[in-house]
Amino acid sequence: MKELRVAMLGFGGIAKSHKRAYEQFETEGTPIRLVAVCDIDPEQFTKVEQINLGAARPYRMDGIAQYTDLDKMLAEQSFDMVDICLPTYLHKEYTLRMLAAGKHVMCEKPMSLCEADCREMLEAAKKAGKLLMIGMCLRFEPQYLFLKEIIDSGRFGALRYLNLSRLSPLPKWSFENWFQKTEKSGGCALDLHIHDVDMVRFLLGDPRAVSAVAQDDVTRWQYISSRFFYDQFCVEAVASWMEAPGCRFAAGYRACFEKATVILENNVITVYPADDKPYNPELGKENRMAEEIRLLARCIDEGSEINTVNTPESAAATVALVKKLCESADLGGKILDL
Repeated sequence: MKELRVAMLGFGGIAKSHKRAYEQFETEGTPIRLVAVCDIDPEQFTKVEQINLGAARPYRMDGIAQYTDLDKMLAEQSFDMVDICLPTYLHKEYTLRMLAAGKHVMCEKPMSLCEADCREMLEAAKKAGKLLMIGMCLRFEPQYLFLKEIIDSGRFGALRYLNLSRLSPLPKWSFENWFQKTEKSGGCALDLHIHDVDMVRFLLGDPRAVSAVAQDDVTRWQYISSRFFYDQFCVEAVASWMEAPGCRFAAGYRACFEKATVILENNVITVYPADDKPYNPELGKENRMAEEIRLLARCIDEGSEINTVNTPESAAATVALVKKLCESADLGGKILDL
């Protein structure tokens, strides 16, 4: 693979998780190189920030140009792809701008705040002849890929039910508290719940109907409990930004099959076979952020047709499904056919 030069736009909390992926590429000799970062707040270039992904960790900035002015970065730096780690309400604007500038785009999730924005982003990528990928990172997470392999292979029989959860205190680390403004973040439903909504689609395809109930507090849909109806079973998923400030972020699942129950809890998977002792499977150590960026780099190098794992069209469909769940919640939990 020829060298791929990347610039990052926005250098807040999630960007620093992306930054560690580029450090991994450097260590392993993969020719994906972060050459510049841009953020309107110069303090972000030195700030070590903790978000709900875990403890804050230091990072290296040597050899990376730093900008507070995007136009200046575009004028002075040569790069092939931009990694957009801006707040959700800026995703469409800067994706369109970077595509028009001739750059491939990796954009953090969610794709945008509404279906119309997503369609505009898809059309812009097609018009520019550039690739667009949205950071639906659980599609590259070994703990969830293990579950997908079990479902697809049928080695524990048919799925009987699946529960997923993602729970967090209200995020308070964001620029100008944008997470806490529904019109900018979409609330917990579009920012946090979207991971499990996307995973339901990734694992099982689109449901035939959905319903949801929600509670509002600082944001709309700050707690949301969703159901996804399939012909043989129902999937449930819960997300919350209502946890007490001292609570640690928690995410997991419980999948019941004919011949086993599989549980992800406290970042550990345990398999409980119906006729054998429980065990913890050995999983790969892949960094999900690195793997999604690596796939986009391969697509740029080899051709877009190799991406069947994480297409922008699927990311747009996930936004549409979250919006349908919010509609059901606003209707008191009404079941809505798809």
